[in-house]
Amino acid sequence: MTIARRWAPSVVWGMGILALTSLPGSALPVGPAIPGTDKLVHAALYAVLASLVAHAVPGQSMRAMLVVGGALALFAAADEWHQRWIPGRSADMLDWVADMSGAVVGYTYSSRSAHRRRESRT
Repeated sequence: MTIARRWAPSVVWGMGILALTSLPGSALPVGPAIPGTDKLVHAALYAVLASLVAHAVPGQSMRAMLVVGGALALFAAADEWHQRWIPGRSADMLDWVADMSGAVVGYTYSSRSAHRRRESRT
């Protein structure tokens, strides 16, 4: 599988996240008045992104995990930072924490699933 084909889903999903977070606050649907719902949305979006990235990264070395973790942390921080200039949006450290929590869950789940699949083939 080519590098472009491996990374395309991650890139498309990341672009989707940026498109969603670039919408003004007034364009967002009003969700349920349950506290923390927005944090769950952040976590879910980044869990999917990290899962897609885990599938794109060849090998599961500690170095690869650190590079991926750093890249996802920077992406999430840049995403939060850019929201400062979107009307009705704000940069929120707790949103970044939710992003990273989701990323850890998504990457860990996908990495372990891939490891189990490799072991079952041998």
